[in-house]
Amino acid sequence: MKLVVSVMPRNFEEAQAIDASRYQDADVIEWRADYLDKHDILQVAPAIFEKFAGREILFTLRTREQGGEIDLSGEEYVALIHDINNIYHPDYVDFEYFGHQAEFNQMMDYSNLCLSYHNFQETPENMMEIMSELTSFTPKLVKVSVMAHTEQDVLDLMNYTRGFKTLNPEQEFVTISMGKIGRISRIAADLTGSVWSYASVGEESAPGQISLSSMHKIREILDED
Repeated sequence: MKLVVSVMPRNFEEAQAIDASRYQDADVIEWRADYLDKHDILQVAPAIFEKFAGREILFTLRTREQGGEIDLSGEEYVALIHDINNIYHPDYVDFEYFGHQAEFNQMMDYSNLCLSYHNFQETPENMMEIMSELTSFTPKLVKVSVMAHTEQDVLDLMNYTRGFKTLNPEQEFVTISMGKIGRISRIAADLTGSVWSYASVGEESAPGQISLSSMHKIREILDED
């Protein structure tokens, strides 16, 4: 599994002040642009892409309805994604499918699409249908992150991931059970067929994240012969 760590600058000065050496053990850098004012995103972008030049980058603009920090119309959401993708060509671009289905037809030509669904309240009962719909579009990555309240919530999501990976071996999945009870899903990513696990450097971008240093140690232990 690859370890993903988010950077969440709130202004240009914070972006410039990021110490890239703290992220050297991360495999993918996620830029959470939603912590910025919408008018500042394109101004901050050069600092982020220069700071992490040569690294795999995931561009994420998480709207408030899916647990993010920004309110955007569908038109604004897609326009910002298009601008960042066309100018900087990140390795992955996150798109909130269920939040912006009306705009999804504008994303069909993206070969770097991370099609995502987030639910910070629960693990919904129709999880199978959600994963099936996301998988049907065969994006570069399917990402599902849901809140776990019980052990069964965690086991269900892990089983769904394993099942979908078995049926769709070419599709890459990232699934996460959020919250303390769901931490095992972050550690057991390889077992379930999830190709990424999210870790934190300082501030968490989601509940239940484990620090990058701890996740790196865990990965080394799991990779031992």
